[in-house]
Formats: sequence, C-alpha cells, structure tokens
Amino acid sequence: MSGLGALELLARAGFFVKGVLYVVVGALAVQVAARVGGRVTGTRGAFGAVLAQPYGRTLLLLAALGLLGYAAWRALQGLFDLDRRGSDWRGLAMRASFLVRGLAHALLGLQAFRLYRGLSAAGTSERQVAAAAFRWPLGDWLVVFAGIGLIGFAVQQARAAWIGRLERDLDVSRFRREAGEWAINFSRFGVAARAVVFAILGWGVAVAGWFHDASGVGSTTTSLRILAAQPGELGRWLLGITAAGLVAYGFYQFMHARYLHIRLER
Repeated sequence: MSGLGALELLARAGFFVKGVLYVVVGALAVQVAARVGGRVTGTRGAFGAVLAQPYGRTLLLLAALGLLGYAAWRALQGLFDLDRRGSDWRGLAMRASFLVRGLAHALLGLQAFRLYRGLSAAGTSERQVAAAAFRWPLGDWLVVFAGIGLIGFAVQQARAAWIGRLERDLDVSRFRREAGEWAINFSRFGVAARAVVFAILGWGVAVAGWFHDASGVGSTTTSLRILAAQPGELGRWLLGITAAGLVAYGFYQFMHARYLHIRLER
C-alpha cells in the first residue's frame, strides 16, 4: 500500500473512531436520562469506557492511530488546499478550520496513546486555554469572538440539518441508495443535536470572555449537564433527546468513513 493509500485508510479509521466516541458518550447519557445507570461524560470518559472492554488497550492504540491519521489529513487539507477551497476569506476560514480540527484530533489521539501506555490522559483543558488567552493582548475579546464563532457554527449546522445539506464531499446519492432515506434523516438528527451542544458551549465561552472568567468555559459534558439541570422532567427529556442525537452523530461519522471522498493530492 502506498503512503497516500495508508493515510486515506487512517483518515477513514479516524472518522470511525470519532463515531465510536460519540456513540459511547451519547449512549452513556441516554442511560442517565432513562435512569438505568450510565453517566454524563465526554471524550475522556469514552476512552475510559473503551479501556474497560476486552482488549481495551489494543482498541485504544487503534483509536490513537486513527485519530492521528485523521489529524494529518485535516492538516494537509488546510495547508495545501486539497479540496480547492481557494484563497478568499471563505476559503481561508475553511482551511483554518481544517487545521484547528486537525490539532484538536491530534490531541485526542495523544490522549488515547497515553492511556494505552498506562499513563494519565490529563491534558490542557478548555478552561486552561481560555485562562492563557486572557494573558494575551485583547485576549478577552479573542475568547468572546471564539464563543461567537462556535455559536455561528452551531447555527450553520442547525440550518444544514434542517434543509438536509450534508457534508459537501459526502457521496450522498450512494449513501441514500445503499443505506436508505432513514439513514439520511438519522444523520440530520445527529447534526442538529451536536449543534445544540456547540451553541451552549459557544455561549459559555463568550460569557467567560466578557466577564474575564475562565471558569465559564465548558465542554461537551458541561453542555449535557446544563440540559439535564433544567426544571422537572424537561431536563431529563432534553438530555435524552440530545444524547440520542449524539449517537446519531456517531452513526453519521461512520457514514463518513465509508462514503466521504478523501483527497490527498491537488
């Protein structure tokens, strides 16, 4: 297998690993909402759940390799414009988002590798990043704009879910033909649920920047807990629906692993 072929395989494996993580996080939260156990957790909790399975360390090693391969592909997308996004402000913004996604998933891959080696998965938290940003010139405003950017992304994702616009490079016609219309709609549900999580995250980041208080910066776990904390049965239903949506988003990532066009050359 050529180097490019191996990288494509790793990128697809990375989508599969992302899917597993979302499914685990969502399934655990669904159990909480249904009052049958589970826990509200994020990626680190999902890694712990994987580690507890038979051959868990081997699974974590495979997860680390997949996430690092995905990160490398995203970095190439951003640096070399493999998808021909262009050099206008929209294209540069999209390419920058590829680099950010690559970095985020590289850190996840390193967390998985640390757990595989029996080390702590502790890393730099979102709050630590915000606290560091506050020390930069205009750092407060950078955090505010980061929060606004997350909210904007959430709105864009919610709109995409509503009108049924899936990933541009996804082979939707083949996806629909082989998996069925239900799979399309299930994926849209997943995109909408993740949009809710990102909107709550963005609001917390923007407020944290406005008040110069890094403690307001949260994570996926924080978003789910905010939903669960709503009064009465509303919180349980909001948590259950959103958590089920995260399972659906995990399924959508599995579909990326199968049906996404992955370019490795211009």
